[in-house]
Amino acid sequence: MFNMSSILISLAVVQFIMATILVTFWLARLEIGGLKEMALSMTVGGIGALAISAGAAMQDYRAASFGLLCFVVTTLSAARAMRRLQGRQPRYVLEGAALAISCAAIYYFLLVKNDVPGVLVSNSIVFAIICGLTTRDLWRERDPGLVRGCRILGTMFAVFAVVQTLRIFIRPLFDGPVGPNAQIVALDVAIAFIGMAMVIGWSLGLLWTAYSYAEHQMRAAYEELERFSGAVAHDLKSPLNAVIGNLEAAIHPSSTLNAAQKTEFLTSAHTAALRMNRFIGDLLEDARSVQHVPRSEPVDPLQCLRMAQDSLRPVIDAVAAEIQVGELPAVTVSPLQLTRIFQNLLDNALKYRSLERPLRIEISALKQGGAVAIFLKDNGVGIAEADQARVFGRFERAGKQSLVPGNGVGLAECRRVVEKVGGSIDLTSQLGVGSTFRLILPATS
Repeated sequence: MFNMSSILISLAVVQFIMATILVTFWLARLEIGGLKEMALSMTVGGIGALAISAGAAMQDYRAASFGLLCFVVTTLSAARAMRRLQGRQPRYVLEGAALAISCAAIYYFLLVKNDVPGVLVSNSIVFAIICGLTTRDLWRERDPGLVRGCRILGTMFAVFAVVQTLRIFIRPLFDGPVGPNAQIVALDVAIAFIGMAMVIGWSLGLLWTAYSYAEHQMRAAYEELERFSGAVAHDLKSPLNAVIGNLEAAIHPSSTLNAAQKTEFLTSAHTAALRMNRFIGDLLEDARSVQHVPRSEPVDPLQCLRMAQDSLRPVIDAVAAEIQVGELPAVTVSPLQLTRIFQNLLDNALKYRSLERPLRIEISALKQGGAVAIFLKDNGVGIAEADQARVFGRFERAGKQSLVPGNGVGLAECRRVVEKVGGSIDLTSQLGVGSTFRLILPATS
């Protein structure tokens, strides 16, 4: 029994140290759940180990009973920590039932019958069920920031569940004389060591998962910042070109414009600059809204389309593009994002227009149940069938890239925005005939 007590006391000290570390991380407001529950698990586990050690040394069934109950609470707290880690609510009913069954088993087998194997097998049944359910939940995790850590933690819980299941069937085969010490066999010592070591492993796994999750969040934030800056630069190009074009027309030395015409160009440049400034403000406000979730509200697509047309007005007028707009039902989306989508699609139609005929753009819509399909059709140069699958990829472009300015960001951004609100975007196109883009967005109830 000295070996058993020594192992329990040593592991209890380690558990108390781990509990202190977990509480420190929790007080530091680390943005991950389960730290407080795992700290409780470690603390109660350490207390239980000391109680079991004392019970074995003093031949006291009551101290051993308290220690075994602490081990049950340890396992339940660890399972709850995993639920918190995944953002799930604890299984209060299951926890209560497991605790009640364990208390009854400990009282009957240990305090009434003095049957150590009986109480160990009973506890193993509870441990196997709790750990099995926890394993299932952890292995089903789909959050990219948690999935690796949850797989590792799930494997550790699975190992512990298997160990406890084996004891359920193997432990009754061993029989010893009466008395708490005499009834303890080498298998019990080994499983006690594995159990306490596993709890320490769960704590380390939780801390590693917290680090991995924080690293994933940081990397995602960096990628989002990079994407956002690229998208902003892309979307501001057309309005900025309008400002530059109007200013160049007004101040060009060889210009034969009169004062009224120059004033008109300067006014247009000023209006475009104000529109661009408002657009930047809307972008920043949208970026500060709920993280990674666009602010959706009932929107009139025609109003967003007009704003997009105003941003591209100089180019539209310069190429004498004809834009026909049908009835557009209201949709539920961020007004800013829908304006950006229209601006990108119109900009593409203007860039890839055919030089053999005047550009004509037709915009129509069709309500389909709880969604609205918006079609933007042009008679431009079209997109080859081999290129149609990749034009929505970031930095992907189709056709003769050197002949048309661009960086392959616009359509990728359109798809990202549309899919975030539960919609979709696709296209049909034929070389030499034109392209039709289809937006499917949630309809306004």
